[in-house]
Amino acid sequence: MPAPPTIYIVCSDRGRNGKTLLARILVDHLLIAERDPFCFDLSAPEGALRAYFPGRTALIDMGEENSRAKLFGILLARTGRDYVIDVPGAQFARFCEAAGGIGLHGKAAAMGFRLCILFVVDRDPASLKAAVTLEEMLAPDLLAPVVSRFVGTSLPEGGPGPVIVIDKVDGELRAIMSHRRFSLRSFLLGDEKDVPPRLRPQLKNMLYGAIDGIRNLDPAMTLQSLHAAEP
Repeated sequence: MPAPPTIYIVCSDRGRNGKTLLARILVDHLLIAERDPFCFDLSAPEGALRAYFPGRTALIDMGEENSRAKLFGILLARTGRDYVIDVPGAQFARFCEAAGGIGLHGKAAAMGFRLCILFVVDRDPASLKAAVTLEEMLAPDLLAPVVSRFVGTSLPEGGPGPVIVIDKVDGELRAIMSHRRFSLRSFLLGDEKDVPPRLRPQLKNMLYGAIDGIRNLDPAMTLQSLHAAEP
């Protein structure tokens, strides 16, 4: 039985810590699994995520009321598919206020969606507090903390639930991955020609490590829903 459609929010209270890379990995993983996700990139006007998925990404300016209305209007009107929202650190507070203000989780649940937050916990302890506050505000089906080894983390080891880890890669590999025409999905499917042989194991380790964590999200959400249904 296929998993219910899910709204994935990839976010952090800080910038430049791997959020968009994680969003790319998530989208490509969903595409490989034939889930056909649609994306919202809140980094207007830059369009960091849209650069990699131009045909399936809407660019949203959270500073404009009409653009915010477009985001939530599409989310809550077009059901049956997954959505991925890439929230830059600079727009984190504004997005949280807007999502909390409309009661996103309740409305999404009424439309048959699950709500899953992937929060990159930065090295400052205030980032962990922001994750806890966000979980209390939006009450998602699951908040999965993300450890980015690019920047470090304040997340304690051994906590409950799935944790997604993004391993650090060297500068040459980061430059290759950042090219707009480079496809992580193609690499995962065996097209390795654009990556030098000596760098391929490093990229595979990073991708497979992150995807292992992503694969644990569905079972965790299912378990959460079973607990919620208990009398």
